[in-house]
Amino acid sequence: MTAAEVRVGNFLKNLPFFAGLPEADVGVLLTAGACRSYQKNQHLFLHGDRAEKFFVVISGCIKLYSTTEGGEESVIALLTKGDTVGEASIFDGAIHPFSASVAENAEVYEIRADIFKQRAKESTELTARIMALMSHEVLGMQREKERLASMSAAQRVGCMLLRLSAGMIGKGGTFTLPYDKSLAAANLGMKPETFSRALKELQPYGVTARGSEITIESFEHLAEYSCAHCSAMRQACEGDKRSFPHEEPKRANQSR
Repeated sequence: MTAAEVRVGNFLKNLPFFAGLPEADVGVLLTAGACRSYQKNQHLFLHGDRAEKFFVVISGCIKLYSTTEGGEESVIALLTKGDTVGEASIFDGAIHPFSASVAENAEVYEIRADIFKQRAKESTELTARIMALMSHEVLGMQREKERLASMSAAQRVGCMLLRLSAGMIGKGGTFTLPYDKSLAAANLGMKPETFSRALKELQPYGVTARGSEITIESFEHLAEYSCAHCSAMRQACEGDKRSFPHEEPKRANQSR
């Protein structure tokens, strides 16, 4: 096994989807897959293509999108390190309901659908993981619709920044956006100028932007503002895996 294969194997084993799977399942999926490098604007697949692979993003950014009858793109999601797509490949005759193109040069791990499907039939644990992953994606889309209806542009941008910085440790920190701001705006369903204004509105909450570099002084302070109108519980939020201190709810005085 080469050093690159060891690196990728260790990376995959630490992802939530793979972590804790029986060694036999992990072994089959690792031997059935291969890494592939993609350049910006290349496609992984197009809308209507047969779902023949399960993809894991190792680095870079993948854009999932649909195209209107007028030829305009509608961004569905932006996938970055650790994200997956192609779960439907376990179903016979499945096709992709959207297209996937490379937004930033990417390295992707691809698992053949036939082996992925066969292993899922043999492993109840793997099947459960796949169904949970698909359920999680549906819930994510529902929450995104809710955010669009109930949160301001600044709150939605703040929510996005919290998700992108979720792996950081400490009170605050600085990170680089994994894709350009125009793409981030499209993913949130807003115009670039609206996105820029929203970033400025977040300055009182400790957010500063210098080009693609974002600094958040206090993750907790930003979360208090951005999460005010979101139904997701803090501990269950996919974009905020930090443990913030919470005040214990005050109990009403009971009469004796």
